[in-house]
Amino acid sequence: MNIMFEIFSFNVGGIERLIVDMSNSLIQKGHKVWLCVINDDKTKSIMDALNPEVTVLELKRPVGNRNNFKFMQRLAKYVRNNHIDVIHCHGINCVIFSGLCKIGIHRPVIINTVHDSGNYPKYSNLKVWLGNLFLDKTIAISDSVKAEILTRNVPADKVITIHNAIDTERFHYAERHTAFNTEVKNSPIISSKIEILNVARFYPDKKGQDLLVYAIEKLVPKISNIHVTFAGDIFKGQQESYDKLQKYIQDKDLTEHFTFLGNVDDVPKLLANKDIFVLPSRYEGFGISLIEALATGMPSVAADLEGPAEIMNATDKGDLKLGLLFKPGDADDLASKLEQLIKNYISYDQKAISEYVVNKYNIDTMIVKHLSVYSKLL
Repeated sequence: MNIMFEIFSFNVGGIERLIVDMSNSLIQKGHKVWLCVINDDKTKSIMDALNPEVTVLELKRPVGNRNNFKFMQRLAKYVRNNHIDVIHCHGINCVIFSGLCKIGIHRPVIINTVHDSGNYPKYSNLKVWLGNLFLDKTIAISDSVKAEILTRNVPADKVITIHNAIDTERFHYAERHTAFNTEVKNSPIISSKIEILNVARFYPDKKGQDLLVYAIEKLVPKISNIHVTFAGDIFKGQQESYDKLQKYIQDKDLTEHFTFLGNVDDVPKLLANKDIFVLPSRYEGFGISLIEALATGMPSVAADLEGPAEIMNATDKGDLKLGLLFKPGDADDLASKLEQLIKNYISYDQKAISEYVVNKYNIDTMIVKHLSVYSKLL
């Protein structure tokens, strides 16, 4: 099967990591894979993670350019010449951009994955209509995202939920030998540093890094040996927010409790050396960084949003505890849930957490589901 993934920009982020994992897995299964990056906007490190057999088409459209037609023509010609069977878009604007590919004798299947909650409710009626016109199938990453899509008069038989997944060869059980993990097993009194981790692009309006800072500020008088590591590049347009939060940390004399690493290539190694993961997002369609952390067995605290709650409250896990949910946007409740998890840390079965998540969210299972969708539409 000839499969093309399409995205406007290809920088370091959860969607891009997912495309890399899917592309590499499909190559291993004997399929031909292309990646189309529409904009002249990419990051070398994430591009280098692609299997060399993935063919990359860079249209090099200038960012912000509204003259799309010549780039759309180039894509349509390329798709015809290379007999692409499936164009798998990541964003409804990619679907509209691919509209010309549906003209002519060779008409590829067009699929779109909706990666976030809140997208479809904001789309104009015209955008939804064009999506319905060109799309053969929409994939929602969670049932809550699917429910949002269906409110916009998208035919129910054209929407399916397929949860995002991870490369379980990279993200799997890690026996933690941190000072806290060692001490909590042997002593009722904890004196060692408690290491908390957040992995996300710095974008507080969405990812909520500021909420975690405010929560730690509230916890420090009770738990002084707490430390947070933030991993992730500063998202475009967020430098001012980053500088403002840094100043807040300095003004509150909290510098020793926070480390900002920027982009980290070896996330599994980072996860293995931390104690608790926090996903403090203000909105989140699913939470791929959350399942990466859980796959290593790390107890986690996440915002009680539809996507993360779908992971944390899944009925198929029985009595297994993955962590705690806090009221979205509420730093006080986040602080409370962190304190609760720390006090009850020993009750979390890290090996069982890992086994459950690795079995449910592995990339091979996800690929099988996608290939089934592709095949039925061809």
